[in-house]
Amino acid sequence: MRRKHSRCANHKRNAGIGLVALFSILLLSLYSQLNEESITGAAILKNKCIFTPTVTIVFGSNDNAVYAVDAKTGCIAWKFDAKGDIKAKPIVNDGKVFIGNSLDEFFTINLADGSQSWSADTGKIYGAAATDGTYVYVADNNGAISAYSFDSSTAAWTYTAKNVKTDVIVDNGILYIVDEYLKVGSVIAIDTATQKTKWKFSAKSEISAAPLVASDALYVSSNENTLYKLNKQGGVAVWTFKTGKSIRSTPIIDDDSILYFGSNDGYFYAVNSKDGKLVWKYPVNSEITATAVVDSTNVYFGAQNNYIYAINKKKGALVWTMKTNGKIYGAFALYKDMLFVPSADYTLYALNSVNGQQIWSYKTKGALYGGVSVVEDIKNIL
Repeated sequence: MRRKHSRCANHKRNAGIGLVALFSILLLSLYSQLNEESITGAAILKNKCIFTPTVTIVFGSNDNAVYAVDAKTGCIAWKFDAKGDIKAKPIVNDGKVFIGNSLDEFFTINLADGSQSWSADTGKIYGAAATDGTYVYVADNNGAISAYSFDSSTAAWTYTAKNVKTDVIVDNGILYIVDEYLKVGSVIAIDTATQKTKWKFSAKSEISAAPLVASDALYVSSNENTLYKLNKQGGVAVWTFKTGKSIRSTPIIDDDSILYFGSNDGYFYAVNSKDGKLVWKYPVNSEITATAVVDSTNVYFGAQNNYIYAINKKKGALVWTMKTNGKIYGAFALYKDMLFVPSADYTLYALNSVNGQQIWSYKTKGALYGGVSVVEDIKNIL
């Protein structure tokens, strides 16, 4: 009988321990649910910065998040849940990050800590916003171009177009958008003071990239294999340059007035902006849709063969190349001797621009389709 009693006692004791363990598990589960954000954040931010970065890289990912990382080390300052895919480059001004997603919402994020300032309901946003210091201009696929103040989710005014999928550009009181209707792209210049159309230029096909707005003119790439130079007064074509296939990237220009851009014909081009004459072209045998970046010596670009290229801009000769594990769609950024490259392999790369050696990389959970912003001392975008 004693043995039976002992077995019963042990059974009760074990049952009690089991109940305590079960209760503990339930409590931990409840705690995890209540603190999901902090626990998830701790896992995501395992490389969290100890100090506030003096130079910050801000970029979005197809994993529905916006990231801020330290330019020097690649440690993460914060991660913001944007609730939808990010296709565009974040724009930063006066301590605020402006970005829209593909699920009909636009966000203003505090650069200092990644907290949300405000959001607004929009259409799908595929291009970057623009700001003139007074308003933030946002365009969506419903054709609504809205002007928001820095601290308001209510638009001060709205201009109606058809369908905008590229970056918005603002320059000297004029807003430039690319509107798409019936597979024809049009560049529209809008006076921000009156909200009226100043002029409109229509290509013969779609326009897949935002124009380059330079001091003297606009440079517009089109899917009809043509780069246009337009004057800023009336949007009239000054010259055209033809490639073998469509041009789906925004051209860039250097201090010598040379334009640089890639084409789907597999060549990267250098063209004189004054007369539209070819300076040189470099073959990569792959489509090029990403916007390049240039310094005093080289021009840097990526292609859909997964390669990053550095080309001597005077000679059109290869300086170095590096292969990633994904296609390159987003615009590059430079800060001193550091080159920042977003890739569809989910990774942001920081490279030495002189030799192409990797300094660090940051892995997300989604492809990087948009460009990156480099922000120094919190306020100024580079």
